[in-house]
Amino acid sequence: MKTGVGKPLGEELDEKLVADYLRHHADFFERHQELLAELRMPHDTGGAVSLIERQVKVLREQRQQLKNKLGVLIHNAQYNEELSQRLHKLTLALLESPDLGQLFLTLKSHLLERFNADAVSIRLFCSPPLGHEGVEFMGADELHVRRFEKVFSAAEPLRGQLSQELLEELFDIESMDIASAALIPLGDRVQPLGVLSLGSYDPERFHHKAGALFLRSLGEIATGVMRIHLSHEIY
Repeated sequence: MKTGVGKPLGEELDEKLVADYLRHHADFFERHQELLAELRMPHDTGGAVSLIERQVKVLREQRQQLKNKLGVLIHNAQYNEELSQRLHKLTLALLESPDLGQLFLTLKSHLLERFNADAVSIRLFCSPPLGHEGVEFMGADELHVRRFEKVFSAAEPLRGQLSQELLEELFDIESMDIASAALIPLGDRVQPLGVLSLGSYDPERFHHKAGALFLRSLGEIATGVMRIHLSHEIY
């Protein structure tokens, strides 16, 4: 009796039995190594190689894939460790700033020089304390808060490309060169303090998956230190 594909039914059943047996006895060829020399499998090139040669090739490919993955993990771990150390140094520098003006300078210089931002913008939703002036203070205007409402309602700092109008408001004369940016909330929806913005000339630098944890941590640190200085300046 033959099946529809031209093989005798008995032969198909025999092959299935052999396949099932080998599947449940993976050490079969270890116990019958003399058979390996007689086994052949089609190769990609059209030739033939022994089963063990094919297995060795597959194992080498798997090993290389694992080495590549391990290399990526090690690189990411080293990068995260270095980033953590730089963030720690920035925090200490901010805490050592004697006044609000120096705090702004320290924050901007660290982000430009040590975190490779091309532009940094600080905009606070409050009037400048006595003796302070600068673009950092937008004034206590509810319109400013509503303008940046999405920044405070988003689960993560916003990243990507911004409208030219918003770029000009945040980065002034540098706005023409900014290709991507990250908007980091200072404070929260209940007590919004302002927005810290990082700009880059690279359109891919601040994409929607870029460094959310770091940006969020940076915003929390900057918020805490700024509030300390603002409370001292006001009172």
